[in-house]
Amino acid sequence: MITLVASALVPVFFVLALGYWAGWKRLVDNQQVRSLNVLVMNFTLPAALFIATAQTPRAELAKETNLIVVLAVSMWAIYAINYFLQRRVWAVGPGECSVRALTVGLPNYAAIGLPLLGSVLGPKSAVDVAIAIAAGSTLISPVTLVILAGQKAGSHSASAAHRLAHVGLHVIRRPVVLGPVLGVAVSLAGWHLPPLSIRALNLVGQATPGAALFLTGLVLSAQPIRLDLPVFLGVLLKNLLQPLLAFAVVLLLGMTGPSARAAVLLTAIPAGFFGILFGLAHDVKSSTAGSTLALSSISAVVTLTLAILFTAGMQ
Repeated sequence: MITLVASALVPVFFVLALGYWAGWKRLVDNQQVRSLNVLVMNFTLPAALFIATAQTPRAELAKETNLIVVLAVSMWAIYAINYFLQRRVWAVGPGECSVRALTVGLPNYAAIGLPLLGSVLGPKSAVDVAIAIAAGSTLISPVTLVILAGQKAGSHSASAAHRLAHVGLHVIRRPVVLGPVLGVAVSLAGWHLPPLSIRALNLVGQATPGAALFLTGLVLSAQPIRLDLPVFLGVLLKNLLQPLLAFAVVLLLGMTGPSARAAVLLTAIPAGFFGILFGLAHDVKSSTAGSTLALSSISAVVTLTLAILFTAGMQ
Protein backbone atom coordinates (compact mmCIF):
# COMPACT_ATOMS: atom_id res chain seq x y z
CA MET A 1 0.00 0.00 0.00
CA ILE A 2 2.86 2.40 0.78
CA THR A 3 4.29 1.68 -2.67
CA LEU A 4 0.93 2.45 -4.28
CA VAL A 5 0.59 5.76 -2.45
CA ALA A 6 4.16 6.74 -3.32
CA SER A 7 3.77 5.79 -6.99
CA ALA A 8 0.56 7.85 -7.19
CA LEU A 9 1.69 10.98 -5.36
CA VAL A 10 5.46 11.36 -5.71
CA PRO A 11 5.42 11.98 -9.51
CA VAL A 12 2.51 14.42 -9.13
CA PHE A 13 4.13 16.55 -6.45
CA PHE A 14 7.57 16.32 -8.08
CA VAL A 15 6.29 17.98 -11.28
CA LEU A 16 4.26 20.47 -9.22
CA ALA A 17 7.41 21.38 -7.30
CA LEU A 18 9.39 21.63 -10.53
CA GLY A 19 6.89 24.11 -11.96
CA TYR A 20 6.89 26.06 -8.70
CA TRP A 21 10.70 26.20 -8.66
CA ALA A 22 10.83 27.35 -12.29
CA GLY A 23 8.40 30.15 -11.53
CA TRP A 24 10.04 31.11 -8.24
CA LYS A 25 13.47 31.31 -9.91
CA ARG A 26 11.94 33.25 -12.84
CA LEU A 27 13.20 30.64 -15.27
CA VAL A 28 9.65 30.72 -16.63
CA ASP A 29 7.36 33.75 -16.36
CA ASN A 30 4.79 32.86 -13.70
CA GLN A 31 2.72 35.99 -14.33
CA GLN A 32 2.01 35.40 -18.01
CA VAL A 33 0.99 31.74 -18.24
CA ARG A 34 -1.52 32.17 -21.06
CA SER A 35 0.54 30.33 -23.69
CA LEU A 36 1.07 27.25 -21.51
CA ASN A 37 -2.58 27.39 -20.45
CA VAL A 38 -3.65 27.40 -24.13
CA LEU A 39 -1.37 24.44 -24.84
CA VAL A 40 -2.94 22.38 -22.05
CA MET A 41 -6.58 23.46 -22.30
CA ASN A 42 -6.89 23.76 -26.08
CA PHE A 43 -4.62 21.00 -27.36
CA THR A 44 -3.12 18.32 -25.12
CA LEU A 45 -6.00 17.85 -22.64
CA PRO A 46 -8.83 17.81 -25.24
CA ALA A 47 -6.89 15.22 -27.25
CA ALA A 48 -6.39 13.01 -24.18
CA LEU A 49 -10.05 13.28 -23.15
CA PHE A 50 -11.33 12.62 -26.66
CA ILE A 51 -9.27 9.44 -27.01
CA ALA A 52 -10.26 8.25 -23.53
CA THR A 53 -14.00 8.61 -24.14
CA ALA A 54 -14.07 7.63 -27.83
CA GLN A 55 -12.40 4.28 -27.08
CA THR A 56 -14.80 3.44 -24.23
CA PRO A 57 -17.63 1.02 -25.11
CA ARG A 58 -21.19 2.35 -24.89
CA ALA A 59 -22.07 -0.02 -22.07
CA GLU A 60 -19.23 1.36 -19.95
CA LEU A 61 -20.25 4.97 -20.53
CA ALA A 62 -23.82 4.19 -19.50
CA LYS A 63 -22.55 3.18 -16.07
CA GLU A 64 -21.12 6.67 -15.40
CA THR A 65 -24.44 8.38 -14.57
CA ASN A 66 -23.95 7.96 -10.83
CA LEU A 67 -20.45 9.41 -11.06
CA ILE A 68 -21.87 12.57 -12.64
CA VAL A 69 -24.42 12.83 -9.82
CA VAL A 70 -21.73 12.49 -7.13
CA LEU A 71 -19.48 15.09 -8.76
CA ALA A 72 -22.33 17.53 -9.40
CA VAL A 73 -23.65 17.36 -5.84
CA SER A 74 -20.21 17.67 -4.22
CA MET A 75 -19.09 20.56 -6.45
CA TRP A 76 -22.32 22.51 -6.19
CA ALA A 77 -22.63 22.06 -2.42
CA ILE A 78 -19.09 23.25 -1.66
CA TYR A 79 -19.37 26.13 -4.13
CA ALA A 80 -22.64 27.30 -2.58
CA ILE A 81 -21.42 26.97 1.02
CA ASN A 82 -18.23 28.89 0.37
CA TYR A 83 -19.96 31.60 -1.67
CA PHE A 84 -22.62 32.11 1.01
CA LEU A 85 -20.10 32.33 3.87
CA GLN A 86 -17.73 34.66 2.01
CA ARG A 87 -20.64 36.92 1.06
CA ARG A 88 -22.51 36.95 4.36
CA VAL A 89 -19.76 36.61 6.96
CA TRP A 90 -16.96 38.61 5.33
CA ALA A 91 -19.11 40.84 3.06
CA VAL A 92 -16.97 40.09 0.00
CA GLY A 93 -18.16 41.34 -3.40
CA PRO A 94 -19.91 38.95 -5.82
CA GLY A 95 -16.98 38.72 -8.27
CA GLU A 96 -14.43 37.95 -5.58
CA CYS A 97 -16.86 35.52 -3.94
CA SER A 98 -17.35 33.63 -7.20
CA VAL A 99 -13.57 33.31 -7.71
CA ARG A 100 -13.07 32.00 -4.17
CA ALA A 101 -16.03 29.62 -4.49
CA LEU A 102 -14.86 28.17 -7.83
CA THR A 103 -11.32 27.71 -6.52
CA VAL A 104 -12.70 25.60 -3.68
CA GLY A 105 -15.62 23.94 -5.46
CA LEU A 106 -13.81 22.77 -8.61
CA PRO A 107 -10.91 20.35 -7.94
CA ASN A 108 -7.79 20.44 -10.10
CA TYR A 109 -9.04 17.59 -12.30
CA ALA A 110 -7.07 18.77 -15.34
CA ALA A 111 -3.62 18.54 -13.75
CA ILE A 112 -3.90 15.88 -11.05
CA GLY A 113 -6.79 13.68 -12.18
CA LEU A 114 -5.07 11.76 -14.97
CA PRO A 115 -1.79 10.89 -13.19
CA LEU A 116 -3.47 10.19 -9.84
CA LEU A 117 -6.27 7.92 -11.05
CA GLY A 118 -4.01 6.34 -13.65
CA SER A 119 -1.62 5.21 -10.90
CA VAL A 120 -4.33 4.05 -8.50
CA LEU A 121 -7.00 2.65 -10.82
CA GLY A 122 -5.25 2.10 -14.13
CA PRO A 123 -5.61 3.62 -17.64
CA LYS A 124 -9.36 2.96 -17.87
CA SER A 125 -9.91 5.66 -15.22
CA ALA A 126 -9.15 8.31 -17.88
CA VAL A 127 -12.86 8.16 -18.72
CA ASP A 128 -13.74 9.14 -15.15
CA VAL A 129 -11.35 12.10 -15.38
CA ALA A 130 -12.84 13.14 -18.73
CA ILE A 131 -16.33 13.09 -17.24
CA ALA A 132 -15.16 15.07 -14.21
CA ILE A 133 -13.54 17.79 -16.34
CA ALA A 134 -16.59 18.02 -18.61
CA ALA A 135 -18.89 18.24 -15.58
CA GLY A 136 -16.79 20.94 -13.94
CA SER A 137 -16.56 22.95 -17.17
CA THR A 138 -20.28 22.83 -17.90
CA LEU A 139 -22.00 22.64 -14.50
CA ILE A 140 -20.06 24.99 -12.24
CA SER A 141 -17.57 27.16 -14.16
CA PRO A 142 -20.28 29.08 -16.10
CA VAL A 143 -21.75 30.43 -12.85
CA THR A 144 -18.52 32.22 -11.99
CA LEU A 145 -18.11 33.44 -15.57
CA VAL A 146 -21.62 34.94 -15.55
CA ILE A 147 -21.05 36.69 -12.21
CA LEU A 148 -17.68 38.06 -13.31
CA ALA A 149 -19.03 39.19 -16.67
CA GLY A 150 -21.94 40.94 -14.98
CA GLN A 151 -19.68 42.72 -12.49
CA LYS A 152 -17.24 43.86 -15.16
CA ALA A 153 -20.01 45.18 -17.39
CA GLY A 154 -21.80 46.79 -14.49
CA SER A 155 -25.03 45.44 -15.89
CA HIS A 156 -28.29 44.63 -14.10
CA SER A 157 -30.39 41.52 -13.70
CA ALA A 158 -32.36 42.34 -16.86
CA SER A 159 -29.40 41.20 -18.96
CA ALA A 160 -28.67 38.11 -16.87
CA ALA A 161 -30.31 35.76 -19.39
CA HIS A 162 -28.30 37.29 -22.22
CA ARG A 163 -25.04 36.93 -20.27
CA LEU A 164 -25.89 33.33 -19.38
CA ALA A 165 -26.58 32.46 -23.03
CA HIS A 166 -23.35 34.13 -24.15
CA VAL A 167 -21.26 32.36 -21.51
CA GLY A 168 -23.01 29.05 -22.19
CA LEU A 169 -22.14 29.27 -25.88
CA HIS A 170 -18.55 30.18 -25.01
CA VAL A 171 -18.23 27.23 -22.62
CA ILE A 172 -19.67 24.71 -25.07
CA ARG A 173 -17.20 25.83 -27.74
CA ARG A 174 -14.14 25.37 -25.51
CA PRO A 175 -11.91 22.50 -26.71
CA VAL A 176 -11.64 21.08 -23.17
CA VAL A 177 -15.43 20.57 -23.24
CA LEU A 178 -15.72 19.61 -26.90
CA GLY A 179 -13.04 16.90 -26.56
CA PRO A 180 -14.92 14.58 -24.18
CA VAL A 181 -18.32 15.48 -25.67
CA LEU A 182 -17.21 14.46 -29.17
CA GLY A 183 -15.55 11.37 -27.70
CA VAL A 184 -18.83 10.35 -26.06
CA ALA A 185 -20.62 10.89 -29.38
CA VAL A 186 -18.14 8.61 -31.16
CA SER A 187 -18.54 5.95 -28.46
CA LEU A 188 -22.36 6.06 -28.49
CA ALA A 189 -22.37 5.86 -32.28
CA GLY A 190 -20.27 2.70 -32.10
CA TRP A 191 -17.57 4.08 -34.39
CA HIS A 192 -14.00 2.85 -34.25
CA LEU A 193 -11.21 5.36 -34.71
CA PRO A 194 -8.50 4.54 -37.29
CA PRO A 195 -5.30 3.33 -35.58
CA LEU A 196 -3.29 6.13 -37.21
CA SER A 197 -5.52 8.83 -35.72
CA ILE A 198 -5.31 7.19 -32.30
CA ARG A 199 -1.52 7.21 -32.41
CA ALA A 200 -1.45 10.83 -33.59
CA LEU A 201 -3.82 12.07 -30.87
CA ASN A 202 -2.09 9.99 -28.21
CA LEU A 203 1.19 11.69 -29.07
CA VAL A 204 -0.42 15.04 -28.23
CA GLY A 205 -2.48 13.83 -25.29
CA GLN A 206 0.41 12.15 -23.50
CA ALA A 207 1.89 15.59 -22.79
CA THR A 208 -1.13 16.53 -20.66
CA PRO A 209 -0.21 15.33 -17.13
CA GLY A 210 3.27 16.83 -17.09
CA ALA A 211 2.30 20.11 -18.76
CA ALA A 212 -0.80 20.60 -16.59
CA LEU A 213 1.09 19.87 -13.36
CA PHE A 214 3.94 22.19 -14.39
CA LEU A 215 1.37 24.91 -15.16
CA THR A 216 -0.19 24.44 -11.72
CA GLY A 217 3.24 24.82 -10.11
CA LEU A 218 3.80 28.04 -12.06
CA VAL A 219 0.45 29.44 -10.93
CA LEU A 220 1.22 28.47 -7.32
CA SER A 221 4.60 30.21 -7.43
CA ALA A 222 2.87 33.50 -8.22
CA GLN A 223 0.51 33.27 -5.24
CA PRO A 224 1.57 34.91 -1.96
CA ILE A 225 0.39 32.71 0.91
CA ARG A 226 -1.73 34.56 3.47
CA LEU A 227 -3.07 32.53 6.37
CA ASP A 228 -6.42 33.73 7.68
CA LEU A 229 -9.86 32.32 8.47
CA PRO A 230 -11.31 32.52 4.91
CA VAL A 231 -8.28 30.61 3.60
CA PHE A 232 -8.48 27.92 6.29
CA LEU A 233 -12.23 27.62 5.65
CA GLY A 234 -11.62 27.10 1.94
CA VAL A 235 -9.01 24.40 2.54
CA LEU A 236 -11.27 22.65 5.07
CA LEU A 237 -14.20 22.66 2.64
CA LYS A 238 -12.09 21.47 -0.30
CA ASN A 239 -9.71 18.91 1.16
CA LEU A 240 -11.93 17.37 3.83
CA LEU A 241 -15.63 18.16 3.48
CA GLN A 242 -15.92 17.68 -0.29
CA PRO A 243 -14.54 14.10 -0.41
CA LEU A 244 -16.56 13.20 2.70
CA LEU A 245 -19.69 14.55 1.02
CA ALA A 246 -18.88 12.59 -2.12
CA PHE A 247 -18.44 9.43 -0.05
CA ALA A 248 -21.85 9.99 1.56
CA VAL A 249 -23.49 10.35 -1.87
CA VAL A 250 -21.66 7.22 -3.10
CA LEU A 251 -23.15 5.27 -0.18
CA LEU A 252 -26.58 6.78 -0.79
CA LEU A 253 -26.51 5.70 -4.45
CA GLY A 254 -25.18 2.25 -3.57
CA MET A 255 -22.11 2.65 -5.79
CA THR A 256 -19.34 0.07 -5.59
CA GLY A 257 -16.14 -0.83 -7.39
CA PRO A 258 -13.61 1.37 -9.20
CA SER A 259 -16.20 3.98 -10.18
CA ALA A 260 -17.10 4.58 -6.51
CA ARG A 261 -13.44 4.90 -5.58
CA ALA A 262 -12.82 7.24 -8.51
CA ALA A 263 -15.66 9.52 -7.37
CA VAL A 264 -14.13 9.95 -3.90
CA LEU A 265 -10.56 10.34 -5.16
CA LEU A 266 -11.58 12.94 -7.75
CA THR A 267 -13.20 15.10 -5.08
CA ALA A 268 -10.16 14.65 -2.82
CA ILE A 269 -7.97 16.38 -5.43
CA PRO A 270 -6.89 19.82 -4.15
CA ALA A 271 -8.26 23.18 -5.29
CA GLY A 272 -8.05 24.12 -8.96
CA PHE A 273 -6.78 27.27 -10.62
CA PHE A 274 -9.71 27.97 -12.98
CA GLY A 275 -11.19 30.50 -10.55
CA ILE A 276 -7.95 32.48 -10.37
CA LEU A 277 -7.49 32.50 -14.16
CA PHE A 278 -11.13 33.53 -14.72
CA GLY A 279 -10.73 36.28 -12.13
CA LEU A 280 -7.58 37.70 -13.72
CA ALA A 281 -9.33 37.77 -17.10
CA HIS A 282 -12.01 39.99 -15.53
CA ASP A 283 -9.68 42.20 -13.47
CA VAL A 284 -10.39 40.37 -10.20
CA LYS A 285 -7.20 39.36 -8.40
CA SER A 286 -7.98 37.35 -5.26
CA SER A 287 -5.14 36.86 -2.78
CA THR A 288 -7.47 34.68 -0.71
CA ALA A 289 -8.13 32.35 -3.65
CA GLY A 290 -4.40 32.22 -4.38
CA SER A 291 -3.57 31.40 -0.78
CA THR A 292 -6.31 28.77 -0.69
CA LEU A 293 -4.95 27.18 -3.86
CA ALA A 294 -1.43 27.05 -2.43
CA LEU A 295 -2.38 25.73 1.01
CA SER A 296 -4.85 23.21 -0.43
CA SER A 297 -2.14 21.84 -2.75
CA ILE A 298 0.38 21.56 0.09
CA SER A 299 -2.15 19.93 2.42
CA ALA A 300 -3.08 17.44 -0.29
CA VAL A 301 0.13 15.54 0.42
CA VAL A 302 -1.62 14.38 3.60
CA THR A 303 -5.28 14.41 2.57
CA LEU A 304 -4.74 12.57 -0.74
CA THR A 305 -2.70 9.94 1.08
CA LEU A 306 -5.58 9.46 3.52
CA ALA A 307 -8.09 9.32 0.66
CA ILE A 308 -6.11 6.62 -1.18
CA LEU A 309 -5.84 4.54 2.01
CA PHE A 310 -9.46 5.15 3.03
CA THR A 311 -10.83 4.05 -0.36
CA ALA A 312 -8.57 1.00 -0.72
CA GLY A 313 -11.41 -1.36 0.17
CA MET A 314 -13.87 0.11 -2.37
CA GLN A 315 -12.50 -1.73 -5.42
